[in-house]
Amino acid sequence: MRLVMATEEERAAAEIMRSLARHLNCLNEGEKSTRKQALEDIKKETIEKGLSSTVLQEVFACLLKPLLRCLSDPMERCREVAIQIIGDFIRCVSTPESSMPYIMPSLAQRLGGKEIVEPAEELRLSMVEVLSLIVEVCGRHLAPYLDDMIKILQKTIIDPFPDVIKESCKCTIQFARSIPDHFHMQAECLVMPLMQTISHQHSRVRMAIIEASGAVVQYGTVKTMDDVLSHMAQRLFDNSPQARRFF
Repeated sequence: MRLVMATEEERAAAEIMRSLARHLNCLNEGEKSTRKQALEDIKKETIEKGLSSTVLQEVFACLLKPLLRCLSDPMERCREVAIQIIGDFIRCVSTPESSMPYIMPSLAQRLGGKEIVEPAEELRLSMVEVLSLIVEVCGRHLAPYLDDMIKILQKTIIDPFPDVIKESCKCTIQFARSIPDHFHMQAECLVMPLMQTISHQHSRVRMAIIEASGAVVQYGTVKTMDDVLSHMAQRLFDNSPQARRFF
């Protein structure tokens, strides 16, 4: 029965991929409106159809590489729809961790390089939100991607957009809790960006930084405590009562 079910679902996935072939071809078109429409059509014919998680898993395996290429599209709306679709698939498929060998290097390239590759702050936020979702659904399966995660968080914690910083702090806490046996090896790498942002002008950002710093110390080494203590102690004199309470 299980073999028959698998065959039926594979057949359904193959049928969907045949129907998507034209849209996938359109992703290579020079006209930006054509590429945008193709992405929106892909979303309608997959995520919005209420397919089973197993069928979506098969479809996602075929769509993933074209979708990741769209994260470099010169049109902002194309990048926006692509990251939305990737997030929706991660939320719905049966084994999201199987896509991580492709997704994590792509996100690291967009968010974790020496320079900001993704210029749109709202899209950087969307990407970090997808990263938080990945940590939530993949958990301990992310241990092999520790380096990529740390590279990303080192940059997004000091992002010019406050919402990206707050989401990065949330992601840091989740990530530390997900792989405590591995996180401590790289925890110290997050201290400098956290301390660089701990006096941010927005009190909610400072509170997020304090909370994330606590997780880095808790799941890090004694060295992390030494590095953060003097910076954190200054928060006892923070203008915000909430920030002082967080400390």
